Amino acid sequence: MTEFETMASAWASGIVGVLEREFPAAMHHTSASADDCHVRPRELHPSFYGCFDWHSSVHMQYSGALVDATLGPESPAELAALLDERLSPNTLAVEHEYLTQHPGYEMPYGRAWLLQLASVRPSDAMDKLVALTAQHCQSWLASLNQPVRHGMHSNTAFNLFLILEAAEKLGLDSLANSVREAAVRLFGNDHNYPLEWELSGHDFLSNGLSEALLMSRVLPDFDEWFDGFLPHRAEALDFLTTVPEVLDPTDGRLAHLYGLALSRAWMLIELAEHFDDSALPRAQALAASAEPQLIDGDFMSTHWLITYALRYQLATK
Repeated sequence: MTEFETMASAWASGIVGVLEREFPAAMHHTSASADDCHVRPRELHPSFYGCFDWHSSVHMQYSGALVDATLGPESPAELAALLDERLSPNTLAVEHEYLTQHPGYEMPYGRAWLLQLASVRPSDAMDKLVALTAQHCQSWLASLNQPVRHGMHSNTAFNLFLILEAAEKLGLDSLANSVREAAVRLFGNDHNYPLEWELSGHDFLSNGLSEALLMSRVLPDFDEWFDGFLPHRAEALDFLTTVPEVLDPTDGRLAHLYGLALSRAWMLIELAEHFDDSALPRAQALAASAEPQLIDGDFMSTHWLITYALRYQLATK
C-alpha cells in the first residue's frame, strides 16, 4: 500500500464508526406543530444520520465513497455495505421528500456537500436529489445580495466553491454559471483583505483563503485580482500557518479549530503557486497538527474532520 492508501484504510474504519453512531445528534429539524416532533435521526433521515448532524453525515459519506474507490478490493466490506444501505433508492426517496417539504434545510453547506457526494457516487435516485438541490441553490443565489464572511458553515465563498466544483462535474451548467456570476458580483471588487480580522474562536474556515480559492476557479485574471486582494503575501502566510490552539477538544465549537488547520492546509496547497516555497511544508505542518484528532480524538472531532484531511491529501497529489 502507498502511504495515502494506508491512511485511507484507517480512515475507512473511522468513517464507518461515526456513521453508525446515531447519538448524540443535532438534526436541526424545525417542528411545525406538536405532531411534527418525532426526530429520531435514523427515521427522519435514513440516508444521512450518524456523524452528529445531517451535513457531516453527507460529507463523511462523500469521503467514504472516495476512500472506497481509492482502496478498491482492499476497501473494508463494511464501508461498501454501509454506503449501499444509506444511498439506496428507498432511503434517498425519504430524503427527497423531506427536502421537498423543507427547501431551506441545510442550505447552503449541507446541500453543497450533497452535490459533492453525488459527483462521486452517482445514481438515478441521487439524480433526483441533485435536481432538487440545484433548484434550491438557484433560489438561494437569487436572494444572495451580501456574502457571509465568517469562518463557519454559512461562509458564502466556501459554499460557492463547493457548489461550483460539484456542478461542473455533474454537468449542471446553469447552476455553475449562476455561481460564477455570484462570485464576481460579491467578491470581484474586493481588495486589501483585512486578514488580521481572522481568527474567530469557532472558525473552521479562513474566509480569505475560501474567497481566494473560489476566485481562482472563476477569474481568468486571478493573478491580478489576488495581488490586489492579498498584497502582503509573506505576512499573510505567517498568519495563516500558525497552528490554532484548542483548549477543550470536547467542545464542539472549539474543536472547529482543528478543522481550521486542515482547511487552511488544503487551500494553501491549492493556492501554493501564489505564495513562496515555504507554503508547502508549512501546510504539511498544519495538517499534521490535527492528525491525532481524526480517529482517536473526541467525537466532536472524529465525526467530521476526515473530510478536510482527505481534501488536503487529494490537493497534494
